[in-house]
Amino acid sequence: MLPGAFGALPADAQAQVVAAGRLGRWTRAELLYHPEDPAETLYIVTRGSVRLYRLGSGAREVTLDVHGPGSLLGVMSLIPGERCGVYAEAMDDTEALMLGQDTLHRVTQAHPAVGVALTEQITRQTRGVQERLSGLVFLEVSQRLALALLNLAEREGPWPEVGSHALRDRVSHQDLAHVVGSTRETITKLLGDFRTRGLLDLGYRRIILTDREGLQRATREPLR
Repeated sequence: MLPGAFGALPADAQAQVVAAGRLGRWTRAELLYHPEDPAETLYIVTRGSVRLYRLGSGAREVTLDVHGPGSLLGVMSLIPGERCGVYAEAMDDTEALMLGQDTLHRVTQAHPAVGVALTEQITRQTRGVQERLSGLVFLEVSQRLALALLNLAEREGPWPEVGSHALRDRVSHQDLAHVVGSTRETITKLLGDFRTRGLLDLGYRRIILTDREGLQRATREPLR
């Protein structure tokens, strides 16, 4: 079963997409592609997460977005002659189904529903970019961090009716900084503040969310 918008495809269409592509695997910090690479492959992330970034002045990394299962990478491959334009870095052990331009064309011709799924997923991601930009402008870092933690929990499955929610995936303070558009030092301080307020607990490379309603309030009201 494919994730994201592709999960709604009929079973035969999903099987055709999987059979037509090839599975790529990357470990943490490994690059899927570089800005100058020709955009010839579409990636459907099936496991893990990928950070898209560019290098600013002084080789400063500027994170543009972070994508998880179901997301599309390399969408510039839908336009002939383009380059990737950004770095794509695996944030943990990551897998993606890779479809070349000719292969993608054949699959969408045979199964028009695949083209619909592509459009739906690109629309979702465009909305996600808009929300991220709005958050960077209108929300404080503490609000963005609370949102990111709740989104990570939601991605892993339903919150237990009683008790805490321990994030299964290893999430470093630097990873969270990339997600919310801040610095590792700021995130470390805020996580300490969240723990003091009883919103979460911190273990070795683990984050245990302990107060869902409190985190939801923290998305609406900056910490004071």
